Order: sequence, then C-alpha cells, then structure tokens
Amino acid sequence: MRIPDNSIIIEIIRELGNPIMSTSIHDDDEIVEYSTDPELIHERFQDFADLVIDGGYGDNIPSTIIDCTGEIPIVVRQGKGVFEE
Repeated sequence: MRIPDNSIIIEIIRELGNPIMSTSIHDDDEIVEYSTDPELIHERFQDFADLVIDGGYGDNIPSTIIDCTGEIPIVVRQGKGVFEE
C-alpha cells in the first residue's frame, strides 16, 4: 500500500472514495533511477496509459518500505516517509 504525499493524487483518491494501485516507473538511465518527468512519462507510455496527469516533476527520493506481514512492522527501506510506531 502506498500512502502518497501529493495533493493531486490525494484529491483523486478522495473523489473516488477508494484507494488506487500505483507503482514507480523504473528507468534504465544510469543516473536517474526513476522517471518523474510527466512529458517523458507520457511519451514513453502513451500507448499503455489512458491518462497522464502533469503535476510537474516528482522527486527521486525512494519511498520508505515497511513489511507489515508479521506481528511487528519492520522497516525494509528507509526513504522519504517517516515511520512512527
């Protein structure tokens, strides 16, 4: 489950009244690990995506990943989000 810190997607979720599934776009570029340029994303995926919302560039700080499958949550990767027990 991804919990975004982005006002556009939060408003879309609010309007839908449901969570949505999303993923990062891993890039083959040796310098930039993930694509965040809306124009490049549209160019690359226009045949696969019905819609690309241009909310400006994202950042390249990876998400915090927390494993919640056990009794105690475990931080797998510390990234942008702060985990508070």
